[in-house]
Amino acid sequence: MIHTRTSKVQWLSSFIILFLSITTYSQDELSFLFAGDVMQHDGQISAAYNKNTQSYDYEDGFKFIKPVINEYDIKVVNLEVTLAGRPYKGYPQFSAPDELAQAVVSNGFNVILTSNNHSCDRGSKGVIRTLDVLDGLGVKHTGTFRNKEERDKYYPLIIEKNGMKVAMLNYTYGTNGLKVNAPLIINYIDSAIIRKDVEKAKSMNVDYIICNMHWGKEYLHLPDSYQKKWEAFCYKVGADMVIGGHPHTVQPIVRKNINNEEHLTVWSMGNFVSNMSVRYTRGGVMIGASIKKENNKVTLGKTEQCLVYVHKKQEGVIKKYYILPEFNYNKYRPEFISAGIQLKMDGFFADSKKLFSEHNIGIDTKTIDESSTIGELYKHYLTYYLAVLIPDGKDELLLDKKISPFIHETVDQAGKNYILSGVCTKLEQARGNLQFINDCKLSSEAYIVRVTPTSVTRIE
Repeated sequence: MIHTRTSKVQWLSSFIILFLSITTYSQDELSFLFAGDVMQHDGQISAAYNKNTQSYDYEDGFKFIKPVINEYDIKVVNLEVTLAGRPYKGYPQFSAPDELAQAVVSNGFNVILTSNNHSCDRGSKGVIRTLDVLDGLGVKHTGTFRNKEERDKYYPLIIEKNGMKVAMLNYTYGTNGLKVNAPLIINYIDSAIIRKDVEKAKSMNVDYIICNMHWGKEYLHLPDSYQKKWEAFCYKVGADMVIGGHPHTVQPIVRKNINNEEHLTVWSMGNFVSNMSVRYTRGGVMIGASIKKENNKVTLGKTEQCLVYVHKKQEGVIKKYYILPEFNYNKYRPEFISAGIQLKMDGFFADSKKLFSEHNIGIDTKTIDESSTIGELYKHYLTYYLAVLIPDGKDELLLDKKISPFIHETVDQAGKNYILSGVCTKLEQARGNLQFINDCKLSSEAYIVRVTPTSVTRIE
């Protein structure tokens, strides 16, 4: 079945607007996308609950950002909640529904960071169950471990792709005063530990070392002395890139030359998924970066930033937390963003751009052009499109790495869920997509539907 599916993927792409846009990176490069904190406050948990299915719906919140995520090879995000099971709870000790993690993975993220100040929120059970859920989703993760043997075996996290071998490291400044007992391990920022981990990575003949640091004072716009101290230490012991998070605000992004080698420091990416409403916490920044290997030397390539805003919108029985890059959404769906929210959204982007214009060094800006592949996709999400509905579809389809780019889930305003394939503009395209579904034996009862922001209607 998997072999059949894979052989059809290229054929399918000629019939539909893909969730993947054409990447700008070649096969001799390795591209990364880093995103900020994924959180779940009480308001988000209650908003996502679907009484119709007695489950939690998150997929639609990611649909505008999914095609951006999938432009990159390695997509990294910080999971700043535990997956400790019920009772679900937000701040101050988070336990989020498993469906949140599934949505993160099904929408393209393939590396999850788990070492942050909320790692111990639900004690040992929370640490272990979070790892169990991520293992069950088949996603790479790092930062917390069940025991020393597991850490010794799987840390640093090694990623091999496009002829390069990368070590991914993850540390936190603390865990809000909470601790878990041995044999569990949380990666804390510690000079001896970081030095030893970097030395181990070097002994494994890696090409590149990335330190993901959970650090700094909350709500600051510039890095503090603690961040600067540990950034310098990471580079001193041999890291090639330092990516930071935790302050819940965006901070500068800088390319810098150290000992005649280029490095990338991201001081803070802000929030990726959250319910925070203070002016500077309403969104975050995603960082794209590529590395290239020539003559056994790896160099930093293109680096870019893409600002995102978290837009809370009631859509029938579900309040969706849309993650939105800058785009003229109301042009295609009037009142998608109210006038008041638009002012806040514009203000967040303006504040962030001003900060970046004053402090960023060597970073390009990624925008969503209305005529681009992603821009065209946005237009159809905001108006209508044709798709193939898979009535007997399973969640596993969303996690199948060969199929998931062509599969998405939506929930209508009455709370009914749909597994769909394709975003088509013409009936002939949808019919071709339906033929693909039948050929791959993904469903025996699939049919074509018209999808609008408020309804899913069978047309054939």
